[in-house]
Amino acid sequence: KMLEEEVADGLAVCDLGCGNGRTLLRLAEARSNGYFVGFDFAESMIETAEQRRLEMGLNNVSFHVFDASKDTMVADYIGAQDIVLTKRLLVNVRGAAKKNAVQLVHSLLKYGGKYIMMECFSGPLARINEIREKLDLEAIQVNSFNEYLEDDFLEFLSPLFEIEKKIDYESLYYFISRIFNAVLSDGEPAYDAPINKLAENLMKMGVNPIEGYSPEVGYILKKR
Repeated sequence: KMLEEEVADGLAVCDLGCGNGRTLLRLAEARSNGYFVGFDFAESMIETAEQRRLEMGLNNVSFHVFDASKDTMVADYIGAQDIVLTKRLLVNVRGAAKKNAVQLVHSLLKYGGKYIMMECFSGPLARINEIREKLDLEAIQVNSFNEYLEDDFLEFLSPLFEIEKKIDYESLYYFISRIFNAVLSDGEPAYDAPINKLAENLMKMGVNPIEGYSPEVGYILKKR
């Protein structure tokens, strides 16, 4: 829902790290006059996305396998995109590759285009773990294949983008599911516990009275 609010009809939109295409297909269906392109490193994901595209009968979206070491297909889209989206892409690459990915986003965008960055930051997770420690709960660990962004990553973005909006849309859900549910559960907390479902429904309703506890944060960034 948040993405649909930010993506107007008739725009060129690129999703880097599109996975199975679920997000992009939903946008393409809702914005029939736009043109959407998705790239992912995993060929199996692109095959799934393309199959879903065919099943949905959408002609305003395409999917491509992207190999940064040799693929030149992305060059056709340089400077032509109104919006570039990444959702949990940067957490799956390490070190300098994060900055290289952001530079690619910048090059894909038209001047004044928007980068919708939905990524995970370490600061909010640390705040969740501080509370869990006081409640004698184990700290939540980041998966070994992920590398969350530090807060100072925004400083790197500053010369490239202007921050227009920060969207902290899951803090209530994270606080309830990682604190309340963990305390109330007998044994391993269940993902589909009623209290988690309540938190999810409140989030979908736009009820979010707290901020700073969701590792996944959205930023709307305007290309300088």
